[in-house]
Amino acid sequence: MSLQTHTPPLPPPDQPLGPFGRVVFALRKAAREPNPVWIRELKQSARLPRTPIILAVVTGIVTLLIASIGGVLSVTAEPAQVGTGVFHTFFSLAFAIVTSVGPAVAAATVASEKSGRTWEALLLTGLSPAGIARGKFLAALTYVSLYVVMLAPVGALSFLFGGVTPAEVLLAFAVLLLIASLSVAFGLAVSSKLSTPTASILVTLFVGLPLAMMVYGLGGVALSFAVHELWPGVTRGGPVWLPTAYVRADFGLPYVVFLVLAPLLVTVLPAWLFYEVTIANMASESDDRSTRLRLWMLVSAPPIAAFGALAALAIDAFEWVLVSIAASWFFFVFVAFLVAGEPLGPSPRVVARWQRARTARAWRALGPGVGRAGTAAALAAVVSLGGATVSGVLLADTRDEVFSTLALGSYAAAFAVFLIGFCVWTRARAQGATAPRVLALGVLFAALFGPYIAMAIAGILTQNGESALLIAAPSPAFAFVVADRYRSPGGDADLYGLVGAAASSTWALLGIGLLVTGALHARRRYRAEHAHPATAPAVASSTTPAPPPDASA
Repeated sequence: MSLQTHTPPLPPPDQPLGPFGRVVFALRKAAREPNPVWIRELKQSARLPRTPIILAVVTGIVTLLIASIGGVLSVTAEPAQVGTGVFHTFFSLAFAIVTSVGPAVAAATVASEKSGRTWEALLLTGLSPAGIARGKFLAALTYVSLYVVMLAPVGALSFLFGGVTPAEVLLAFAVLLLIASLSVAFGLAVSSKLSTPTASILVTLFVGLPLAMMVYGLGGVALSFAVHELWPGVTRGGPVWLPTAYVRADFGLPYVVFLVLAPLLVTVLPAWLFYEVTIANMASESDDRSTRLRLWMLVSAPPIAAFGALAALAIDAFEWVLVSIAASWFFFVFVAFLVAGEPLGPSPRVVARWQRARTARAWRALGPGVGRAGTAAALAAVVSLGGATVSGVLLADTRDEVFSTLALGSYAAAFAVFLIGFCVWTRARAQGATAPRVLALGVLFAALFGPYIAMAIAGILTQNGESALLIAAPSPAFAFVVADRYRSPGGDADLYGLVGAAASSTWALLGIGLLVTGALHARRRYRAEHAHPATAPAVASSTTPAPPPDASA
């Protein structure tokens, strides 16, 4: 009997199900047996008398603002322009509400359990960290969705003036709920790391609000100008351009690439990352907190690298290949910081589980271990950036485009390998993840800006002009200088290319050396720490685990 719905549980299927059948069975089971954490949070929220008051006040304020703005605009503008202005204003306000309320509400969920000393009782219920994370996410998203539902009639005021279609309004609400989901997932990831609600809310708002403003300014207002050039039916300067583009843009390959694939990449991949980070933070230190994050890395890297080639084919703009290479480089810089948080190797508890389940060696290679993580990340960086570079070479029309792609792709891959190797090397000698990440951040800053700062102090940059840029070859930013040289008229591009190739080769060799020595040192430390069984955590297992495998396997 389900304690949430007071109905009998759904019996298991009598025969094996296909992919579609498994999805249908999972949905039926979720409807019959909803997440208990979600139900508990909803019951607690329903008993709070301030919830309807807050919703009514927010709705009233937004209604007055929209009505006054519409009244002012209707004096001088055409009705269609007034409707468009009301549409953009309302959804801009709604965006501000969900990106501030969503992370703040989610930030207090897990942290309040820890500060209230109910977290251990929640774990004793037998729920997995993934189940708890899903329940907390659904509870916070349900609360934020109440704001969207209360504001929905206000959003329909734009119909009184015209200028927008019902499909645009409905799609705008769908996009708003998607943004709310991302905001809640971000707040939940922060809450799972910190132990007090106050610290969680402050950190979430301190990081989330500037990020939301940047997304609104760059992804909304600024990007609308580029979208208008591609689809003139989209208003130039309008921040809420995505629903309009869905309705008014002509269907074709650009539509699929920029309005289907691109939104999927920028929403699914971050949401998946927040989910995996939340589960990893909730799990015990002796659990496997690495495999799911490694899968996220391996699955996310190829579409980021391939997007540039698809965009270049869609609108015949070769610059998208270079943008994709740069995005892949930033992605693997972030992955390097994830590698710095890896343990030296799998715990005895994880090894015992592998042995009981007879886990394959390939799957164990994705498990905990800084050597494993560094090797997988370096290989993924080389393969992904190499694939993006090869696709750019195939799509290039001129010799300069070929060499600019090779220069940027090779330098990006080389420095990514170096940073990953440096994180492995420092983590193998540190007791935690803080020191390696701080050192990696310092090395990244020194490599990017150090040569230019030194040149500016010495006066070389101002005295020698553009030829002084050759001295800045150790900086990864020099790869963009080389790419620009090949794409600009002039006869010194080959010199810049040779200097950049020498610098990138040096970074690659340093990275490989640091990766190998760091993995070997981590394996020695791991073996030394697990040489005496008395020092290892107890493993609740009926079988005696064999000695753990090498950490670098």
